[in-house]
Amino acid sequence: MNIIIEPKKILGLLLVFILLLQITNIVGLLFYFNDNNIGWLFNLFNIRTEGNIPAYYSSMTILIASFLLGFISLFRNKNGLSYSLWQILAVIFFYLSIDEAVQLHERVGVIVDNNLNLEGYLSWGWVIPYGILFVLFSLVYYFKFLPQLPKKIAWLFILSGAIFVLGAIGVEMIAANNYNSDNFSEIVNAICYSIEEFLEMLGIALFIYSLLLYIKEEIVITLKETT
Repeated sequence: MNIIIEPKKILGLLLVFILLLQITNIVGLLFYFNDNNIGWLFNLFNIRTEGNIPAYYSSMTILIASFLLGFISLFRNKNGLSYSLWQILAVIFFYLSIDEAVQLHERVGVIVDNNLNLEGYLSWGWVIPYGILFVLFSLVYYFKFLPQLPKKIAWLFILSGAIFVLGAIGVEMIAANNYNSDNFSEIVNAICYSIEEFLEMLGIALFIYSLLLYIKEEIVITLKETT
């Protein structure tokens, strides 16, 4: 049985989708800021809006990453290899896909905001619990998980994670500071969330590429050797 996986082609396809989504988002924003009456275009392709094409794309790609992690976990378990950290990652990404679809982090933010008087860059409170969990998660995986990976895959994991978090938390904090400022700018807000979502999508695309590369180089070769 020939198993063909082309990580570079799939990465290229994902990058094309990301580019198209960014272009349609920008076009919609240009019409919006010029007071043109085509709200349907803005709502359908605006990267910040829930329940539209970019939101479905983001949720589905994160879910794909979860499924790939689950597949790797099952393979390693079946072959007597350590798999628990892969399994945990699969569950985390499954949660993130749901979060992306229904904005669970914003509901967490409301709870934090109701209990803390936050301002400026931390005025969207969800970044605090998510940020703490990310740091703890990173420490565990940096010392226990990444050393088990081939160096190329490990660096791809680090790069994709850094890009994703830079958008999800870093740019989000800049947007929060602008949104709650006396000098709030709707244009700056649009630029921030466009960059934020672009980085998140790019990070997930690179992560999927790294998972497919791992499957191709570590699993498919093993399967061929045993058949």
